[in-house]
Amino acid sequence: MNCRAAHKFVFEDSMLDDAFPSSKIDANSNGAESISPHAAHPVSAGPFTTGSSGPQSGQIIGIWRLGQPLSVNDDPNRAARLFRAQPADSEGSPRYDYVLKTVATGLTTSQADAEQIGASIAVANVSHPNLIAILDASATGATPFIVMPHLAAMTLEERIATTNAISVPVALWFARQVAQATVALHEAGQIHGDIKPRNVLIDDCGHATLIDLGFSARIHSPLRGLFRGTPDYAAPELVEGTTAALPAMDIYAIGRVLWQLLAHAQPTDAASLSAIADLIEATLDPTPTNRPDATSLVASLLQLEIETLGDHIRPLSNAQHRAA
Repeated sequence: MNCRAAHKFVFEDSMLDDAFPSSKIDANSNGAESISPHAAHPVSAGPFTTGSSGPQSGQIIGIWRLGQPLSVNDDPNRAARLFRAQPADSEGSPRYDYVLKTVATGLTTSQADAEQIGASIAVANVSHPNLIAILDASATGATPFIVMPHLAAMTLEERIATTNAISVPVALWFARQVAQATVALHEAGQIHGDIKPRNVLIDDCGHATLIDLGFSARIHSPLRGLFRGTPDYAAPELVEGTTAALPAMDIYAIGRVLWQLLAHAQPTDAASLSAIADLIEATLDPTPTNRPDATSLVASLLQLEIETLGDHIRPLSNAQHRAA
């Protein structure tokens, strides 16, 4: 079914434009990782080693053949690399339906990037529709890697940059989907550790996928030395490294993301805005124990989403109903 279709209600055009862009969007920009529900091979684990050269198109890694590298606007000295990929036994096929993330060895950051791949592998068994799926992976040998299906989507960072004004219900919807993925991680005993707009993919139906699990960590485990996340979205205790990994760190990051979304949102009534501001304030509380948990945050976002949605839908007119 076309995700723009509406049966009993008609959305305002501006809201439809926010949630459902009229053209296909490119998953290659910014090196965005991608997700699909397909099954894959078991994940293996083990110590990291480094080889003598970086990965190249056409190379076989595990059971995968590398295609074209994806464009990444990161620091060129970083060792992580993203490639389109296909099963190695698909030689001659033009289809490269997967994304493989690996490490260009020989750079000073290769060990840190390899550790991030290991962190992604550690949460590979956590499954949720709004969370990236790790389909195949290996932490052994000279080239650690993870594999994800390719998805036509853009990052939330790109959506914010290219949309004049996001409607408030859509902003809340995006944030709620991220929070739902976070619930799954927290229930599995993990935190994401680097929630930000660039780590959220939005497809052409408005479905959000939380990606890049390289900074994930076991709840209450010691933080890894030097902070390497994104300061603009990181909780104070995460930046300072003064405590173990806490679920509240992800809640703070979601609050920052929602704050940024609302800065680009269309005007709404004062009562709704006040309630949303109160929720954001709670997520950004400097004391981690005062922040809501992920499950409570999802419930609050859903309630606000429903309350603000009424300003953006209306019943079909008789003429529209007959035409449908």
